[in-house]
Amino acid sequence: MTKILLFASLLAPVYAAGEQELKDEAGKTIIRFVAETPESLAPAGTTDPAKQVGLFLCFPEHDRPTGDEILPVREALKRQGLLDNYVLIAGHPQGQKFGQADYEPIQKLLAWALKTYPINPRRVYMYGKGEGGKISGEMAMAYPNLVTAAISYSWTWWKMPPEVEKAIDPEQFSQFYMVLGRRDLSHHLTNVRDGYSRVQMKGVHVIYREFDDLGARTYHPPSNDEAIAWATRLRNRTLPLSKQEKALLDRPSIHGGYLRELALAGGLEAGAAVQKAFTSTDSAMRAAAARTCAEANLGEATMAALEKLAVDPSAIVRREAIRALAVNANWRSAAAQRALIELAVNPSRAVAYEDRVDAVDGLAYATRFQVKGVRQDPDMFRALVALLDGKQEELRTMAANILAPIRDGEFRGDIGRPEKKAPEGGWPAWLDGITAKNASYRRDYATCAAASSEAMKTFCKGESLLATRPDRAFALTLQAAEQGHVPAQAMVGMLYAIGKGTEQNVPEGTKWWIKAAEAGHGLAATNASMAFRGGGARADKETLARLTKQAEEFAKTQGQ
Repeated sequence: MTKILLFASLLAPVYAAGEQELKDEAGKTIIRFVAETPESLAPAGTTDPAKQVGLFLCFPEHDRPTGDEILPVREALKRQGLLDNYVLIAGHPQGQKFGQADYEPIQKLLAWALKTYPINPRRVYMYGKGEGGKISGEMAMAYPNLVTAAISYSWTWWKMPPEVEKAIDPEQFSQFYMVLGRRDLSHHLTNVRDGYSRVQMKGVHVIYREFDDLGARTYHPPSNDEAIAWATRLRNRTLPLSKQEKALLDRPSIHGGYLRELALAGGLEAGAAVQKAFTSTDSAMRAAAARTCAEANLGEATMAALEKLAVDPSAIVRREAIRALAVNANWRSAAAQRALIELAVNPSRAVAYEDRVDAVDGLAYATRFQVKGVRQDPDMFRALVALLDGKQEELRTMAANILAPIRDGEFRGDIGRPEKKAPEGGWPAWLDGITAKNASYRRDYATCAAASSEAMKTFCKGESLLATRPDRAFALTLQAAEQGHVPAQAMVGMLYAIGKGTEQNVPEGTKWWIKAAEAGHGLAATNASMAFRGGGARADKETLARLTKQAEEFAKTQGQ
């Protein structure tokens, strides 16, 4: 094994440090980096989870200083009172841009950091902008045992691990937070939107935000705060708990209103311990267990169990449970969203009317960035629209105000016209539109109930297998595509491109996208045009121009 040496000492506290070099025993530079550490750190090798720290690996856009992306991470941690709990290290690319040549140097940098500082390996996160965002996403996909979560701004990635017989379990994999500023470069807009469609179809857990006020740089407190808060509540779900972390699960106690030891350990195992606390006869313990779910991301099983505390006999327990459901609904927990929706729209479900108010407020919190951004979770909007016709004036007012930017974003009281009550075309059409858009390629399965041709029936058989036996889903989809079913051609292009049910093969996927595009499939045209711009596929100028025009026309129908 190559011995790694540090060129400059980093044993003293460092803040806004200069660039350093990590070198091998022959004196060859492995990677250039910048590191910032808390003023006080436990010794390297510390195993006490309470004394360990987390690590953010930050990566810049091409042609930017090495430490460029430390600033937004540092300031977000500072605002949240967490800065003393994290080491920040920024790595420089081997060339102008990050690529596969950076995988090994970054892994060596991480290995050095784990030996040098008391870092908990279950608390390693990546943050990057542009090419730095690309390498963050790629490495989180490729090495879920090393990277707990990746935050990417302004660019995306193509390389993904194959899923053949077994699909990725999003509950036991790296998680992703993708950000796009609408004031960014136009080709960044198309790149990130296209990349999100692939990450979404991969089936991993992804939060995707678009912001009107965000441009080319990533210092943006609204998204920084949410992304960092979300990441720091996660623990690596592929690594086992340490002996010391397991011990924390055996002695949960209330500190600051929640079960601090369980939140510190985090992950699915801690979630199981929190679920046990849900059943306590002590209402204070149940309330603390509920609040713990807002302090740590504990998985879908815990969210499903938390729903029961939303109808607990204790008003305090219910309040804490609904608040935690709102936090997790914002983190895109499907179970938390379902629980909030049911409580908000179903009067018979709530113990008290105030609980419905809290649930609607929770929906407001969970949709606050989606209202003007990307509506990833149409069911929450469907619930809010349903409340517009409800009997309770308070709930109607809350729903109407949440939805105001959608139904009449330009209205002012002195504009000289009445306020619009619904968007153009009405609420049902708007809801159907965002549902179809969010479904992406899966929208083509919506007509499966009326399948008539053998090719369509074959295509539809693959839907339920995507999450269980992707190889079988791929085989059925390919068979239908070869029989000329256009949605299958588009889907098989995506499956090739992301490596789902087959080895990843972007050029082959692009061939199928072109077939589907020629038959009028706008989404396939979009993905094909982007594959020629960064996915490794090749096309003549005429083909690229035709696909680009078709993609632009399709984008207009999607409101982009």
